[in-house]
Amino acid sequence: MALLEIKEPGGNSEIENEEQICIGIDFGTTNCVCSIKRGDEIQLIPDELGNFIIPTIISYEQGGFLFGNQVFKMEEYKESKFIFSIKRLFVENPSKKIKFDNLDSDYSPIELASLVFEYLKKCSENFLKTKINKCVITVPAYFDDISRSAIKRSASASGFDVLRLINEPTAAAYAYGLEKETRGNFFVYDIGGGTVDLSILKLTQGVFKVLSSGGDVYLGGDDFDIAFCKEILRFNNLTELENFKSSEKIIAIKKCKKFKERLSIKSDFEDRLIIDGVEVKLKVNIELLNSSISQLVEKTIKISKEVLFQANLDVSDLDGVIFVGGSSRLGLINKRISEEFKLKIFSDIDPDIVVARGAALHAYGLVNGAKNLLLDITPLSLGIETAGGLMEKIVERNSTIPIIKEQEFTTYENGQTAIKIHILQGERETVEDNRSLGEFILNGIPAKPPGMPRIKVRFAIDSNGILSVAASEESMGVSKELEVKPTHGLEVEDMKDMIKDSIINGSVDIEKRLLKESKMEAKIFLNEMKNLKKELSDLSTKDELKKVNTIINDLESELKNDNRKKIKELIKLLDQATQSFSEKRIKKSIKSALVGKNYDNLL
Repeated sequence: MALLEIKEPGGNSEIENEEQICIGIDFGTTNCVCSIKRGDEIQLIPDELGNFIIPTIISYEQGGFLFGNQVFKMEEYKESKFIFSIKRLFVENPSKKIKFDNLDSDYSPIELASLVFEYLKKCSENFLKTKINKCVITVPAYFDDISRSAIKRSASASGFDVLRLINEPTAAAYAYGLEKETRGNFFVYDIGGGTVDLSILKLTQGVFKVLSSGGDVYLGGDDFDIAFCKEILRFNNLTELENFKSSEKIIAIKKCKKFKERLSIKSDFEDRLIIDGVEVKLKVNIELLNSSISQLVEKTIKISKEVLFQANLDVSDLDGVIFVGGSSRLGLINKRISEEFKLKIFSDIDPDIVVARGAALHAYGLVNGAKNLLLDITPLSLGIETAGGLMEKIVERNSTIPIIKEQEFTTYENGQTAIKIHILQGERETVEDNRSLGEFILNGIPAKPPGMPRIKVRFAIDSNGILSVAASEESMGVSKELEVKPTHGLEVEDMKDMIKDSIINGSVDIEKRLLKESKMEAKIFLNEMKNLKKELSDLSTKDELKKVNTIINDLESELKNDNRKKIKELIKLLDQATQSFSEKRIKKSIKSALVGKNYDNLL
């Protein structure tokens, strides 16, 4: 039974019976795969040479660019002239121009990726015999806002209308959920050429929900190749990889990648490698490969356990492991995952194309309607700064997206007419321990006593993980909105450190929060007493006034220290010392309100 039918932007309501076209693109570090769902069938889109797997490689030859398999078709090609692993460049600063030895001009990662997307668009249009505009693109789950936005800009510059960015592990699970009708809690282990992406998803009839995710954007098949190359050189008593010329280093690593692939067929062999123009004989075996990558594989095991912990699940709660990405074929990975989780491993959909198939299914649903719902998550909590330098969380970590959350706030100073909305990301209690995403000022708030104005703050995260924050004060009709675009990236290690620090410093953070809250309570009380100074003098006896002023002075002095207990005691004493004044003030107000009133009119 369908839980929800979705019709999203991109469909055409005027053509009910005609399928709309939207392709899925797995833009990988090593390879790209494009696919499309037509009717009940998913088709992989080949390049002009008939290959479905298109290497993410660019070469500049004879005044023009060559892409993917075009490069290998050349009679002579030099791997040292390749530009590869473009996707990895999106982790740093994707807009920054980079100088490449084999190119006449400098290019940014966005510009290079745009060239690749343009080629993929051309391949798709040639194969489908129609113009292609709409697409869904997969990205690593732990890509931050800058990287995601940059991928989208690259595709848009090539002429694509990107309807959705979908996380790679989610796309893979989507393929299993819809094509294989797999149901239950599944651990998706996705390791490609440049990244490792790990997620736990709950697959039910009609709903695919991400429970937790983790990963490392600096760990993948490329790193295995480098580690393997170093180990081969060490074992064969050859010069270290760091001593190679830049061009020879690339050739050596690519050669060792081919050795790695060959070991899946034969466990030991001999081959040759050119070093400083001299051809040398090498011994290669599976033990060398396993020993060289074991530490990197163990790192993925550690992240896997963290992701399981974040989902509040035990291994016994899982129904299987879904393998994604070419590097998941490595025997050592299969062995270690089996040992750690003792679960059935799903790899019946080719790990190299499963992400693209999931993207095609999601793309079809976006433009033609789908009888299922895909729910992703946000990896860190989001909120705003409140009085005293505290963070008030509005969207908690691992909240399902898309999401809209609203919360009301107020002023703390008398006659305050503006408020700063400072947007934060992180898991700690205080502003200084979290990450600032941006800020804006909401002006035009009515000048009222503290606590009276009502400011509504609205957080909205769309299906691409982009955050919009709005603040409004309804009585005056003022509002302001900001789409958050961080000025600096957030690395995966930073995210993990933020979560880890929040756990380690949990009790300290709570104490800091309680101290700041106590100090803010005291400041508000003192501010109120300052505004009532004349009335206090008129309505209090000399002894009462002297006592109140003494406590006020003591409290102002104590605010310079961090003794929360003492601050709370002085607040209580000040409250008790002003009881008589408060009662007299209330009586005075009532008396003023009754002056000139007819008693009968009050009944």
